[in-house]
Amino acid sequence: MSDKIQIVLVDDHPLFRAGVAYTLAAEPDMEVVGQGASAAEAVQLAQELLPDLILLDLNMPGSGLQAAATITATCPVTRIVMLTVSEEEEDLLASLKAGARGYILKGVPARELTRILRAVCAGES
Repeated sequence: MSDKIQIVLVDDHPLFRAGVAYTLAAEPDMEVVGQGASAAEAVQLAQELLPDLILLDLNMPGSGLQAAATITATCPVTRIVMLTVSEEEEDLLASLKAGARGYILKGVPARELTRILRAVCAGES
């Protein structure tokens, strides 16, 4: 059993996803255990891998909100963090309602991203 925070990363933009994965892989206490590009892949990866955290793009094929709701219902141990460009309060509230524990804008610096992920993993919202 790993003492690292196991993370699944799901975003439909390969270059962005690769950059986030690279950033997280550089952290000694984090491990990217799976990657996907759609809501269906997010649900499948969450159910198969039961990661500590799953980072979901809000606007991806199949809907990040739909994926979050399904993962919340089927994988209650996995904490969900939305990673998005949307600054709309409606999207934030919908994400929280779907079960997300965090909502991060894609313009966030890498150090802030990892700090937030550690906080969410520790039980903070």
